[in-house]
Amino acid sequence: MVNPIKSIMKKILSILILQLFLVGLVSSQSASEIRKLKKQYESMLQDQDEEIRLRSDRMGDDEIDGDLPTKQDLELMQAELEEKEKDEAIQLKHFGYDFFTMRDTLSIWNNLPVPPNYILGPGDEIIISLWGETQLRDNYTIGREGMVYVERVGQLSLTGKSMEQAKKYLEKQFQKVYETLKGSRPSTYMDVSLGQLKSINVTFVGEVKSPGIYPVHPFSTVLTGLIQAGGVDTTGSLRNIQIIRPVTDPQQVDMYAFLLSGETGQANMRLQDNDVIFIPPRSSRIEVVGAVKRPGIYEANRSDNVAAVVDYAGGLRTNAQHTLVVYRKNLGLLNRDAENVADAVYVPYNAANQMKIDNVNRIMAHSAPDYIKSVYVYGQVKNSGIYGFQEGMKILDLIKMVGGLFDETYYQTIYAPRADIIRRDSKSNFPKVIPINLEELKQGNHTQNIELHNWDIILVRKNKNFAKSKQVQITGEVNVPGYYTLTKPKETLQDLLSRSGGFTDRAFEDGMHLYRDSIQVALDNYNFSLAHGDSIHVPDHPGVVQVLGEVYNPGYVQYNRGMGLNNYIEAAGGFTLQARKKYITIIYPNGNVRVKDSFIPPRIKEGSIVIVHQEEGRLPFDVTEFLKETASIAASFATVFYILRSSSY
Repeated sequence: MVNPIKSIMKKILSILILQLFLVGLVSSQSASEIRKLKKQYESMLQDQDEEIRLRSDRMGDDEIDGDLPTKQDLELMQAELEEKEKDEAIQLKHFGYDFFTMRDTLSIWNNLPVPPNYILGPGDEIIISLWGETQLRDNYTIGREGMVYVERVGQLSLTGKSMEQAKKYLEKQFQKVYETLKGSRPSTYMDVSLGQLKSINVTFVGEVKSPGIYPVHPFSTVLTGLIQAGGVDTTGSLRNIQIIRPVTDPQQVDMYAFLLSGETGQANMRLQDNDVIFIPPRSSRIEVVGAVKRPGIYEANRSDNVAAVVDYAGGLRTNAQHTLVVYRKNLGLLNRDAENVADAVYVPYNAANQMKIDNVNRIMAHSAPDYIKSVYVYGQVKNSGIYGFQEGMKILDLIKMVGGLFDETYYQTIYAPRADIIRRDSKSNFPKVIPINLEELKQGNHTQNIELHNWDIILVRKNKNFAKSKQVQITGEVNVPGYYTLTKPKETLQDLLSRSGGFTDRAFEDGMHLYRDSIQVALDNYNFSLAHGDSIHVPDHPGVVQVLGEVYNPGYVQYNRGMGLNNYIEAAGGFTLQARKKYITIIYPNGNVRVKDSFIPPRIKEGSIVIVHQEEGRLPFDVTEFLKETASIAASFATVFYILRSSSY
């Protein structure tokens, strides 16, 4: 009679092993298919876990019936993967250059607030507004001499002044003429804003697609400037862009920091008038092909190593062999497909950070190792997949290759009392299960450091009692930004602010944003309870109020503590004829919304957005039609007046 437990184990392990091999060796599997296989495996394992454990405890190293993929199956899969790798190598692209495709960059700067430290110069347009007892609004363009002429006030020198300095200077000059601007309770108010901004000239030379002198927006950065110049040629360097200025030493910009991780520091360096951007020739060209996440052609610096270049390519795929093939210039490169040429260097991935990139021009990571030199690791490990087998390799050696298991944070996720080695018995050709106690191995019991065999499959199970810690992120103007683990069930925003060191001197507290599931949460107080995944940002002071909708000059108005709602609307040109004056929406920087639907206007805070709605059913004012109607009425009155006058005679 067939043992029922033995029959169950035969079916489960036979299916399991076939799935594991397919996941590891067939790189054409989609992510969804792999996830489906994994779920099937986990479901089977969960249903039969107790029966397998009981049976394996009793049988020790006894044989379990089952079949493994044939040598011919594996050879076919290997050939298909190698052919796919060759095709990928033919279609390699230079990394990063496509980002700088020429496009309109002016839209990037539309409606951006002018920073207070912006320096005025010839070509800048100044808008001066007076309201209250005295009404005045006019635009003035700074001339080449750095001056503007204002009627009654005279010639005013503005070049070289920041916006803050210019406003104080203009208020002082205007107070000499307009007495109502003076005093603690003036009856006339003044606002200074910027209209059209001057352009600056930047020269692009070297390995750029369209070298020359370009007039660019004064807010332009190295990134947007290169886009306007058509980008960098593939012969040029993205790692050593030189910013040359007349009075300072050249500055170097490495675009990889932005392209790989989104760090905008260097890429967003603000350009200045008469800057020279020099793109030197690229110093290196390294192909990264095979089982990496982003195959391509990369540029490396002298300080880089082979591991760093592989990281540029997104790192290894989970099914990658953890032995890299590194080719050097003039060493075996005439036959790129020959892996066994004398000049090809085989480097273990965990030692690749010790190998410099001198003369390296190609790095190969194979999707699947040779079927006779492989071990397979799945389950609760940091980097599951297929690893190259070496004679004498033990469990601890493999643990190092997968990134380690025994750091305290990650170790909590593992079911330490039991892991399994599934091994094909050389005599019977059937698989057997060898249990491993990871807890004892961690404590130094070397009897658990079992020597591995070729084709071994190692399964590390998840600790069912493990609960992942809940984290929130806080960024911006706090003293210690970063990720924080929630330490109690109802930790509040106030608790988090205390743990992060509180606000900096530059923090704009009213503008603090909290996002949950990518949706902004309106904050009323700091007692708001946090949840896992919350993101909090504390911005710097914006210094402006945005006025939108039915006003003549929608845009940004400089914030002034003493200004009310009507003041900001007047500074934005006042209501249009179709404005709904009694219905205005104010969106506060923390996400709260107020609607002015009475005679008492809401308070305007720094960073607020004021929206003036359109009167329902009212059409926009048409000047042409108005003039036509006025002329017609005037003509009719003139005719009547003429008839009456004629009849009196």
